[in-house]
Amino acid sequence: MEISGQQLSLNGKGNDRSLNMREGEVYRAKIEKRVSDREAVVSVRGQEVKAKFEGKVPDRERVNVEVRGRSEDGIVQMRSIGGGNSRSGGSAGGQTVEQALRNLGHRDTSPELRRTAQRMLDRGVPLTRETVQNMNQYIQSNQGTSAQREQTLNTMANKRIEPTANQIRAVHEALHGQSLSRQISHMTGDAPRSAVSHHGEAADNGRLFNQSLQSQPVRESSSQTNPHSALLNDIQNVRAALSNGQGLRQAIEQLQQTAQRSENTSVNQAVNSALREMISAQALSGRKAAVSRMDQLIRQFSDSSSAGNTSLSALKTAVADEPDITRAIEAVQRAATDSNQSESVRQQLNEGARSAEKSNDQGRELQARQVLTATIQQVMTASTAVPQPLQMEESRVEARQYMQNEFVPASAKSSKSLLITEVTERLAQATDEFKTFQRDAVKQLNRIDTMIRNQPQSTAQPSLESVIKQIDRQIMRSDWMMFTDMKTERKLLGVSSQLADAKKMLKQGNVNEARQIVRQVQQTMEQMNFRPAQQRVQHIVSQEQQWQETKPPVHRLSQQMEQNSRSFMQNEGSGRQIFEGMRGIGLTREAEISQALVQGREMPNEAQQRNIKSILMQLANGEDERGRSSQQQAQQSLQQVNGQQLLNRNDSQQNNMHMFHIPVTVKGEEENLQVYVNGREDGETVDWENCHLYFHIETKNLGSLGISLQAVDRSLNVTLKNDTAGFAEHAEPLTEKYMSQLEEIGFEPKNIRVQPMTINEEEQQTAKLTEEPDGDDNSRLQPIPHMTDEGFDFKI
Repeated sequence: MEISGQQLSLNGKGNDRSLNMREGEVYRAKIEKRVSDREAVVSVRGQEVKAKFEGKVPDRERVNVEVRGRSEDGIVQMRSIGGGNSRSGGSAGGQTVEQALRNLGHRDTSPELRRTAQRMLDRGVPLTRETVQNMNQYIQSNQGTSAQREQTLNTMANKRIEPTANQIRAVHEALHGQSLSRQISHMTGDAPRSAVSHHGEAADNGRLFNQSLQSQPVRESSSQTNPHSALLNDIQNVRAALSNGQGLRQAIEQLQQTAQRSENTSVNQAVNSALREMISAQALSGRKAAVSRMDQLIRQFSDSSSAGNTSLSALKTAVADEPDITRAIEAVQRAATDSNQSESVRQQLNEGARSAEKSNDQGRELQARQVLTATIQQVMTASTAVPQPLQMEESRVEARQYMQNEFVPASAKSSKSLLITEVTERLAQATDEFKTFQRDAVKQLNRIDTMIRNQPQSTAQPSLESVIKQIDRQIMRSDWMMFTDMKTERKLLGVSSQLADAKKMLKQGNVNEARQIVRQVQQTMEQMNFRPAQQRVQHIVSQEQQWQETKPPVHRLSQQMEQNSRSFMQNEGSGRQIFEGMRGIGLTREAEISQALVQGREMPNEAQQRNIKSILMQLANGEDERGRSSQQQAQQSLQQVNGQQLLNRNDSQQNNMHMFHIPVTVKGEEENLQVYVNGREDGETVDWENCHLYFHIETKNLGSLGISLQAVDRSLNVTLKNDTAGFAEHAEPLTEKYMSQLEEIGFEPKNIRVQPMTINEEEQQTAKLTEEPDGDDNSRLQPIPHMTDEGFDFKI
């Protein structure tokens, strides 16, 4: 039974999650105000509720209480646990926690259980018979060492994680279990090769269309005597199949066969191009957008007078899709002899082909391709006799041109036309998104400049904060950041830092300096161009191609792990790509699905599956060829991911403490990088100007390597920890090489120190240690940061 108390106005920051108390739960409460002998306002987990006690309100300020129910007027009924009349916050604690445990059915408890229960109550974690039983069983189990078990429960208390059996296992796996990459390598090492996985509807249609592009048997049609009528009829059949969700495969096959029988290359290319765009529209925007694309094709072929413009549209697509520039020139030359075109059109095409051929002979392939595309576009634009429903927007022309010039020739053998179309559409949409963001940001900065000049203290500062949040959101969430080059990403990070400086100066009353920075940022934003990076586009195309292939889940898991491991090390220091790596593990899966539901938009099932966690869920819940053993391994790996998600849950009542286990590829082998982040909460993000990061990794050549970064008002102190002889001589020059990158995004590197990793014996007795098996009989001790009230703690 859940009981929602009457929540009053809070003093300071409360927990951003609503307080739902269940009957029988035990809490640590603070008496805030005594209303009568039996009623009081009490604070539980930072939220104030009205409570009615069985008997008198306790004399003590802090008390353990058991929830007994809720009255008709919504007041929570409570029972005090423990005696004593002290009003101090001091600790009748040891005695009252024993009484609380006895009330929950546990007598003769161990010191470890009492300490853990007290810790949970002090941190506002409710206790029930079941959760106390779970903690007791875990303490008495043989999972890890006793120190590890205590660290697990203390960490859960600090992060206010309810100690259910599943959550205890998850946190234990995250803190002390085998690394995720090692678990998955064990699971996928002898994976069979016969299973088939299922994808979303759009991906299935994509494979269907690619298969249909291959040789298909030509079936006779009763409408063969009237090819134009048959073509129009088949297009309408595809549209109907899209609408009702039935017979789409057969309808597409029939339409392609009819287009082939027309013996008109332009018509055939126009139909295939429309089908590719239809499938892309379905994947990106849903079935309604795909139907709309078929409506365009119907209108296009409904008027026979549009044959000339249709062929030009098909020619444009064919030239863009052709990786061989010589064949593209020949296609334009053939189109110049088409009797369906006017004399002026044929003449323009001939001139364009000759100019492109000349550029190609001089070794300027890119210029030749641009000449061909520009010529066809000019001819289409000049044609006013018929509408041009297939003419792309400017951004889509640019996107397709970029894809063909910069990427397609290098990998045309392995890439399919459908894949190129899909990525081109994504790139075009990203271009539109960037231009919209750029335009809005410049307008807002211009308004802020005016505000600072007229009334700096009243409205400018909130507006600055809004722009900073918008920029940060673009960095981490926008699709165009997936394509752009590293220079643009660093420039945008620098812009965010500059605006943060402007906000500080405005607070200090330095109006002129703040205004100068805003103007400088505005100029930077106006001059910023969207420049896709070939490496990033290739990565996205490769990723899309792999997901279009039919593979069993266990192979998909191995592929995703390998891709994630490499992406963390090959990202040029990109924060956005690090975030995408986290997303690839599945650490943001539930949050993004929930956000999509709240916003009322549909998240494609295929998009939900593109992460390690989703594949592990599929393996853990399904029947794999290897049976029960594979399921258990998947469940254990899944617990590790769940544990990381629990430990990285935001809590507004404490500092933001985060811990990640990141699989990285080092010299061809997958290693586990442990990342600890501690910083004050600053809205939706950690205060990057004042934070502490610690990285730990085990390497074959250097052994244990630790890197500590301490930022105070953006001043950065770096400490490298390793026991290898001569490490300092090699590390310091290498570290200084990367300091300029930190300066670009707003940090000011100060000191770089090198220290040994090994701590002395006295510190070893007090430090938190963990045993990590190394595959042999020798276990080594490794210092691991542990969570405290203030954050994480480790010895340097």
